[in-house]
Amino acid sequence: QGGNGTDLGISDGGNGNNISNSTKYVDLPFIFTFYGQDYDEISVNANGWIAFGHSNMESFRNYQLPGAGGPSPMIAAFWDDLKTNSSSKVLKYVTEDYVVIEWLNMKTNQYNDTETFQVILYNSMTPTGDDEIKIQYQEFNNTTNGDYTQYTPYHGCYSTVGIENHLSTIGLQYTFDNNYPVAASPLQDESAIFITTRNTTVLNPGDVNQDDVINVLDIVMVINHILVVEELDSLGQFVADMDSNETINILDVIMMINLILDS
Repeated sequence: QGGNGTDLGISDGGNGNNISNSTKYVDLPFIFTFYGQDYDEISVNANGWIAFGHSNMESFRNYQLPGAGGPSPMIAAFWDDLKTNSSSKVLKYVTEDYVVIEWLNMKTNQYNDTETFQVILYNSMTPTGDDEIKIQYQEFNNTTNGDYTQYTPYHGCYSTVGIENHLSTIGLQYTFDNNYPVAASPLQDESAIFITTRNTTVLNPGDVNQDDVINVLDIVMVINHILVVEELDSLGQFVADMDSNETINILDVIMMINLILDS
């Protein structure tokens, strides 16, 4: 939401210091199903993670997923030792269809690099009954490499990005210690990860009806969505949002038309 939303009043001094305000709680306007479990509340932490349900953990040291470290269940959007300054905020934007949590101008404790990213929880339905998640990054600086030469190592391992279930036994790890699966694209500015249990498919921007062709039928679906004639599901909204600004409007239609004309 680009800095819009309600400030949760989260603050964190980094390295486990001054963390009394580092976790806040958000009531969800819908039931969110995650690994088969239903939740109506999330715990949001300064260190780039969300725990489903009510968690009192303050975890600033990141670990691999799935695993015993940190809260469970969790979404690790950019789990790292982060801290706040006067320009840092953690915001919520709540609607009946989705909830956005944004970490704005957070700082890495080690090198003071800036991180801005979001988690979007969709009120959707997949074949497994689980809801869908998007993690997106405006400014991504994965630099916390730590220092393991001293007697008490300074924590590093870069950031953790992924999800895990309530038992810490099942999860998906996109990156840890700056390592990625062979088939994964390294994260950078303007990257996004969409997490769903729908059938695996290639998501082509503009292919709203997922027929592997971008044409007038896709444009009609988007226009109907804009006119509130027919709502798109969360996957359709994801590929219809051509400029990735969380709003589907005539600019997205124009970009789709240009894409068709250029093909």
